[in-house]
Amino acid sequence: MKIQFLNGGLANQVFQYIFYRYAELSLPGDEPWFLDDSFFFVHDVHNGYELERVFGLHPNLLSTFFDADVWDYMIREKRENGKSIPEQLLENGMEISMVAEADNVDHWNPFSGKIYRVPNDDFYPELIRMPGDLYYHGYWIRKEWMEAYREVFAQELAFPEIDPADERNRGYLEQILESPSVSLHIRRGDYVKEQLAWEEGAFKQMIESVLKRVPEAVLFVFSDDPAWCREHAEALGLTLPHKTVMVEGNQGTEAFRDLQLMSSCEGMCLSNSAFCYLAALLNTRKSFVINPTRRQI
Repeated sequence: MKIQFLNGGLANQVFQYIFYRYAELSLPGDEPWFLDDSFFFVHDVHNGYELERVFGLHPNLLSTFFDADVWDYMIREKRENGKSIPEQLLENGMEISMVAEADNVDHWNPFSGKIYRVPNDDFYPELIRMPGDLYYHGYWIRKEWMEAYREVFAQELAFPEIDPADERNRGYLEQILESPSVSLHIRRGDYVKEQLAWEEGAFKQMIESVLKRVPEAVLFVFSDDPAWCREHAEALGLTLPHKTVMVEGNQGTEAFRDLQLMSSCEGMCLSNSAFCYLAALLNTRKSFVINPTRRQI
């Protein structure tokens, strides 16, 4: 049995799904793989589990493997006693080990069994072929997992069409498709608390690079804090392009529309957000990426 941890917002869920699906596609007819969706039974963050609602995906969820009363018990153990799913499986006799790519394993999945720790700065396809029962704790935010089966993922990760009644987003998309559009993603919120938010000057430098390349570029700004962006517009460089459009209104369960619109732009400014990186990987229209993160695109 192979299990991949599933957590976080939509982008993290997609990258974890891609890793899980890569394994399924690479090992057809092999033992089943599951996504451990217990996180969403315990934590109320972001918009919950989104793979089915946004993309219509139906992966093997661990919650469907167990009888309902057994799963309810496992969730209580996790919520009330802090026992992770892999720890519970180990305690109940499964000879399971863990492959940990992320440093936060002790926080989200404390585990007393054998842990194989792997760095997150390289591509290790052989991980999926390790023998025995394994629990994978990682985010796998690398393009190679997707590139191996890009045509499959292009179909599976296709966005639902924007409703004709949604004039706001249809208007944004029309502007993006009819102009030399460039996306800029500015994440605040939890990034400020976790000290991951970039300084204003970093965004200004990217915009300056864009304008050297495409002087007539129309900048489309995506942010979870548009009021802050307006307040710091000059320092961020938002006043430099001849036209800047602040994309607003896609909160909550409609936040994925920002991902869809970003992935439709001709140019992209890549920030340190998984959300932004996923948009870049899904974007089939992009002609250039300003990439200070040096992530592979």
